[in-house]
Amino acid sequence: MSAFLQVVIAGLVTGSLYGLLTLGIVLIYRTTGVLNFAYGAIASLCACFMYILLTGPRLNFWIALVLTLLFSLLLGIVLERGFARPVLHAPVFTKAIATLALALVLETIAQAIWPQLAEVQHFSTPFEGQALHLGGVYLSAIDIVILVVTASLMLVLNLFLMHTRMGIAMRAMADNIPATRLMGASVGRIFMLVWALSSFLAAICGILLAGQSNLINVQFMDPILLPAFIGAVLGGLDSLPGSLIGGILVGLVSNLLAYFLAGHMLGAVDMSNPAIRDTLIFVGFVIVLLIRPQGLRGRALLRRV
Repeated sequence: MSAFLQVVIAGLVTGSLYGLLTLGIVLIYRTTGVLNFAYGAIASLCACFMYILLTGPRLNFWIALVLTLLFSLLLGIVLERGFARPVLHAPVFTKAIATLALALVLETIAQAIWPQLAEVQHFSTPFEGQALHLGGVYLSAIDIVILVVTASLMLVLNLFLMHTRMGIAMRAMADNIPATRLMGASVGRIFMLVWALSSFLAAICGILLAGQSNLINVQFMDPILLPAFIGAVLGGLDSLPGSLIGGILVGLVSNLLAYFLAGHMLGAVDMSNPAIRDTLIFVGFVIVLLIRPQGLRGRALLRRV
């Protein structure tokens, strides 16, 4: 029983990291229509920046964290002004390809500036080696931080979108940009805020993932970007709570499948192979979308014919 609980907790932690990424992905998509495939590279760049602050000038962890989060806000503003705004009215496919190119550019720049991060490096945090044991269940300090930070950010983001003037304008713009302009809202300022917030969320996710694994390099976020996109689409690309739920479900299901398939064979096929687990997740994802194309919490698109 304790082993099963351990797997569930690990799944919730992994899913929370996916969920944090989905929040930023959906935030940008809802307001600007950009499906940002460079989001993992943004998270990686911010985490690498913090690693350099910790190992170069050897700043205190918390000072480096604050400087990194400020850097992430500035990075989001620069990307919105220099990248997102010029392609704002481009076709959806063009935007998607542009974000893939942006990911390559960001990773290339990071590797050129910090060549040591082309290889895996150790990322140290104050939580390293600390853990809580409850009835046979092991919960590391960084796992607790991930769960608390994810829940807190979702609550704060929801309150911001529901109860502040700028948040309400952001939600209105997601439905109708021309109408938002007529209401007097500054669409350009909202776009800038959205990219800054999403970059901020990406930085937090990148730092948490690096802190959990204690490893970092330029491309360390790439493996979790696809599960995060699956979670975003599964939950609904027009729903922030739905996207978080989708990310958590993907992480939870992935860990549960690893637990139940461990040591099992189907003929000559080793069912504990991670490729089998990923295949089952993709199949389940497709089945859910066939039944509910808008996602679990998304709204169905109604067309007048």
